[in-house]
Amino acid sequence: MDSIVKEIGIKNRINQLMLESKAENEKKARQEKYINYQKVQKQNRIFNLIELEVQNAKFLLTRGYAYKDITAEIHQLKEWEEFAVKGIVGKKFRVMTDRNLSSTSILLDELLKRTSNRLKKISVENQQLSRTQEKIDSLVAEKNLYYVPIDSVAREIYRLQSLKMNTDINLISERLKNAVDSIQTLEIMGDQLKFKIESDIIENDRLRKLEVDQLFTKKVPVFERLDIKKLMIEDPLTFSLKTNYLVLYFYLINNKNSILMMLILIIGTAVYFKLQKRKFLDLGYEKNMLFNIYILNSPIATALLAVLNLYQFVLPMPPLIFSIIAWTISTIALTIMMWKSINTFIWKIWVAIFLLNLVAFFDIIILIHFVGESFLILAINCLGIGIGVYAFKNRAQIQRKVYFWYIIIATIFQFFSFYYLLNGHYNLGKFLMTKAVYTIIVVFSLYSTFIIVKEINLISKILEADDEDEPKKTLNGIPHQFTLGFYLILFLCWFLLMIRNTYTFQNFVDPFRNTISEPRSIGNITFTFENILTFIVVILLSSFLARVVSFLASDNQIIKNKNKTKNFGSWLFLSRITIVTLGVLLAFASAGIPLDKITLIISALGVGIGFGMQSLVNNLISGLIIAFEKPVSLDDIIEVGTQSGKMKSIGIRSSVVTTFDGADVIIPNGELLNQNLTNWTLGSSSRRSEIRFGVAYGTDLELTKKLLFEILEKNENVLMKPMPAIWFTRFGDSSIDLVLKYWISHFDFDNETRSELIIAIDKTLKENNIVIPFSQQDIHIINKEIEPEPDSEPEI
Repeated sequence: MDSIVKEIGIKNRINQLMLESKAENEKKARQEKYINYQKVQKQNRIFNLIELEVQNAKFLLTRGYAYKDITAEIHQLKEWEEFAVKGIVGKKFRVMTDRNLSSTSILLDELLKRTSNRLKKISVENQQLSRTQEKIDSLVAEKNLYYVPIDSVAREIYRLQSLKMNTDINLISERLKNAVDSIQTLEIMGDQLKFKIESDIIENDRLRKLEVDQLFTKKVPVFERLDIKKLMIEDPLTFSLKTNYLVLYFYLINNKNSILMMLILIIGTAVYFKLQKRKFLDLGYEKNMLFNIYILNSPIATALLAVLNLYQFVLPMPPLIFSIIAWTISTIALTIMMWKSINTFIWKIWVAIFLLNLVAFFDIIILIHFVGESFLILAINCLGIGIGVYAFKNRAQIQRKVYFWYIIIATIFQFFSFYYLLNGHYNLGKFLMTKAVYTIIVVFSLYSTFIIVKEINLISKILEADDEDEPKKTLNGIPHQFTLGFYLILFLCWFLLMIRNTYTFQNFVDPFRNTISEPRSIGNITFTFENILTFIVVILLSSFLARVVSFLASDNQIIKNKNKTKNFGSWLFLSRITIVTLGVLLAFASAGIPLDKITLIISALGVGIGFGMQSLVNNLISGLIIAFEKPVSLDDIIEVGTQSGKMKSIGIRSSVVTTFDGADVIIPNGELLNQNLTNWTLGSSSRRSEIRFGVAYGTDLELTKKLLFEILEKNENVLMKPMPAIWFTRFGDSSIDLVLKYWISHFDFDNETRSELIIAIDKTLKENNIVIPFSQQDIHIINKEIEPEPDSEPEI
């Protein structure tokens, strides 16, 4: 038994060892298989990532980079840079003119900005290609990429993938390398140009500062000839025209949105003034009665002058050439406005100033000094002094003394310009000559612009107080008396415009401009004060335009043809909404605020607004429905609830109804739609009216009817189509009752026509002995003796 047990135990042990060995072998095999699977999966992911990066690289290369165009642009910028600094860096001009240095400063700033922007784009492209090459290289360096699978099928797939990967990478890497090398070459060229422009800016600023410091001390040979060939430039006029063209071109391109807004304002203001003139003529004014009102005399020229003069304070630092062109256009507009509205003496003065402005405009264009220009400046000085002396001798004929004093200031400038130029101070002489000429131009233009602003207020008051039945009087314009504050504002505006393009003023303003243009952050929000100011200005402009439209829509803007006003108010209301909406969107866009973020904010606040402002939203939507559906228009006679009157205005939230007692009732738009609205003039202004009365018994009814028809026919307000009707209705207690039913041309004539007809009926019936009886009642009093009733109980 012992031997048998021992033999069985040995066999069990052997079986256990064999099973453990087999399990261990299976474990190792499964682990190796799992590890191989994981490596193959990682390898496939790497292959896929490499394929994606190769496709991305192919896309970037296929999209291409306009190497030739960018090279040409850099060469163009370099050419402009060399042209801008010609005569300033290297072979310098003998006379450094302030105008040339200022124009060069503007050009160099613009070229630096364009070069920097181009370098940013080149850098972005370089980073994209370099990042793609770096990703491919990092993926190719992964060690899992070079694991050879154990399985024969997986091994064959690996061989094919490796072969394709190597082919693609070899092709794409060469193309990427060439593209990166080309872009880096462009980047080097751009960096060199940027460094050169920055050096030119430093040198130009040094020369400008030097000229300002030596303005009263430095003398130059003003009347010596210039050797143009030695300086290797074109003739001074060609060089100056090209420089001014580049300065103006860059400014218009960089500020195209502001310029476009200015043009829109000019057109809108001109249309507004034209409408005002038409309304005055419709009110019965003759053209010669509007003679002294600028906005009615010359609407287009007035709009041009007003917008140009006010908007130039909004434009971002315009160069002198742009300001000169704007002032010249203002001069032409003002000449048209003053064609017949001023006395002969002032007209002569203005014509001389206008011609002097044209000559000065030609001289200001010239940027390089030459002898002929010196004599031209002296001629302008002499003409300016002559105009000043002539004005001083005849100063009694100048009604507006502000013109006289600024003419004297300009004459003093011309005198000192003449003196300094003869003594070799070229820059100071030309500076004083320029300020002398444009002192008069700017003051005349600004003064007239302020008058235009006051005229708008005057016209609104005239329209409010106008009575169609009163005879029209000639409008004498704005009085000459102004407050001291007005003249102080005029002086500050003139002073700002005169020094705005000087080196000293720009050095003072540039730090402030840099401060408001510097990006600032609050959390994840980035903003600049310049964007905030832009936002406010655009909102104010849109609000102003909306108010102008609202003024046009008011009931004081009378139009004789009533049918024209039916749809006029609704369209004006829609125009106001459109102007405000576009103004808000444009304000966000101009300020650089992303509209998608605004959409998110509005969406987030939508629920709260919906619950908290139900009434307001209801009125706003009702206003839109009124505008499109047009159940009511301006000047309609309506009844809403207990209120009745004439529709005065249709607003965004509420509308105004003027009652027949003269009160203005503000009715929310929601109530106009929710209540029963009676519109007496919706389809037509005609209205049927009636008069009821009676004639005595025994009256000839046929004669009565004939007489009443004749009365109706004679009244001009009674329409014969539809034909009036006269009906005898019943036999009354004391009369035979009848009714006259007739149509009148307009609801407004109802009471007046009724009164005229009653007077005529009473007179005609009396002449024909026809009696209109009045109600009578006979009261019979019957006296009847009534016995007193005995008391129920006897007295004790």
